Amino acid sequence: MILYLAVYLRHWRSTLISEARLKTILNQFQDQRILVVGDFYLDAYWYIDKTRSTLSLETPWHTNPVVEQRYSPGAAGTVTNNLKALGVGGVYTLGVIGEDGFGGTLLDCLQTNGCLTDYMIQVPGRVTPTYLKPIHRGYEGVETEGPRFDIENQSAMDTAVETAVIDALRDCIPLVDGIIVGDQMPIENLGVVTNRVRDELCELGMAFPDKIFFADARTRIGKYRNVIIKPNRFEAKRAVQPEWNRQEVSIEEARQSAVSLAAQTQRTVYVTLGENGILVYDADKFTHIPGVSMDDEIDPVGAGDSVSAGLVATLCSQAKAPVEAAYVGNLVASITVTKIGTTGTASPAEILQRHRDYVNL
Repeated sequence: MILYLAVYLRHWRSTLISEARLKTILNQFQDQRILVVGDFYLDAYWYIDKTRSTLSLETPWHTNPVVEQRYSPGAAGTVTNNLKALGVGGVYTLGVIGEDGFGGTLLDCLQTNGCLTDYMIQVPGRVTPTYLKPIHRGYEGVETEGPRFDIENQSAMDTAVETAVIDALRDCIPLVDGIIVGDQMPIENLGVVTNRVRDELCELGMAFPDKIFFADARTRIGKYRNVIIKPNRFEAKRAVQPEWNRQEVSIEEARQSAVSLAAQTQRTVYVTLGENGILVYDADKFTHIPGVSMDDEIDPVGAGDSVSAGLVATLCSQAKAPVEAAYVGNLVASITVTKIGTTGTASPAEILQRHRDYVNL
């Protein structure tokens, strides 16, 4: 029975998508143009050498000597990192940041990665959302990450800034093949995707049926219409049953949530299932793409963003292939989670190799 199951899975994997087909899809990424809109954060890593710490003369505290700094785009910026690593030809960015040092650093990081930042909006009085992550170093190479410092805006955007975001959306959407919405901020209306901006995105999803509109939102996925959505199983369950507060969601519950959400969006729904892969609900049909089993140590940070990048890049290349898109997204995430200590990305060469390994399991 075990041997039969292994042969069946190998056959299923090989018939889902051939290597030649996968190469064709990956080669088309270079021709794609994708807009990422939403909450762009700066991930700031400050390395603190505690062996150099001294007692302050003015206070009773020991100092935290920062000996190294590393910065990279986070949140919606993580999606752009993944898109560029996949070889997507044009990656446009639309977010709202402050006229501060962190904002300048974030723009530099995006531009260095090859992103087009013409639609980024800098606003006086706003802060650039930043996750400041202190990495403490001790003797003999000991290193550990301390509690994170979060720098975020504490008030909603002005109406004029919302209007600027909407105007930028209308200008940019005709230029691109796909739009990825990164609705990151957990508190409603404090991020870029306010209720007004979300309503506009949903209207644009209806107005441009030839474009791939895709949304990923932690707490508001149930508010989207006319766009493809990708909640995880917990987000999907809470979207259709807000009072739900248990610790686990079965695959059957995820299926039920997907049906309810698809009735609202009238688009494909992807529900990520952690190590169990991705559930696809498209045209009243379910397909379950199993997870890729991993023997290595894994770090799931940024896995969802890498799935989004792989999904949308594939949909823009082959818009009628939602199941293939889920498979590619699954492969991408199975690579990025193995890159410990950083928000990983996956290259086309790595994806092809992971596909070969997966088919031959």
